[in-house]
Amino acid sequence: HRRGNTYKFAEYIGKKYNIPVKFKPLQQNQKFDYLSLKQFIELWSPSSFHFNLDSSFMHPGQQGMQVANIGSINIGGLNESHQVLFPETATCDEKILEEKFVEYLKDLDKRFEVIEYAWNKLNEVYGYNVVKKQLLELMEN
Repeated sequence: HRRGNTYKFAEYIGKKYNIPVKFKPLQQNQKFDYLSLKQFIELWSPSSFHFNLDSSFMHPGQQGMQVANIGSINIGGLNESHQVLFPETATCDEKILEEKFVEYLKDLDKRFEVIEYAWNKLNEVYGYNVVKKQLLELMEN
């Protein structure tokens, strides 16, 4: 249920814009987040875009953080990290997502702007030093 229309939408975009699409291998009754970090990086780091139309706003969005860390752009989803790192594409509205995708596809400067923003936000909000400081403050209280 958390995949939403991710596979269908990614396949549609790939066919319409003639770009290759890689899918996370999926078997029936398989755990949602079964890939290790190493597998994730190897599968997605060569890609410019990562489609994840997860409509849950209650989850932190681990994949969103991983996508920002590898220098890719997350397209879709309502997880917390999607909203923080990729605010322009933090939606499951496929019309908006396609418009933003086309903008990023055609404008390399805009694509790098989105990647840089996500990288900076990743380190500002979720970075090691930030988390360490928060933990130390909690321990002091």
